[in-house]
Amino acid sequence: MPTDILIDIVTNDLASSDGDFLIGDSTRQHQVDLLVANEGEYKQWPITGVGIEGFLLDEDKTDMIRKIRSQFTRDGMSVLKVTAIGGININAQYK
Repeated sequence: MPTDILIDIVTNDLASSDGDFLIGDSTRQHQVDLLVANEGEYKQWPITGVGIEGFLLDEDKTDMIRKIRSQFTRDGMSVLKVTAIGGININAQYK
């Protein structure tokens, strides 16, 4: 389980409580970062990123699911299940 400074999901700013940053399990944040990032956005890792926005209008979700599995596995996660029926559902955790 990776631990990091957390991001507030509503404001997309650093999460805080009583003036202190919150630290906790950042697995979900890393997953969102990988989904949203396009290849080439991370200079040090140019092939990292799913680029989910480019898949949203596709009728066949097979390529998107394959790319999610590949990127999450490359990032060190164990991917148990990825579905794209009525939204995207991902069951993956760091090893």
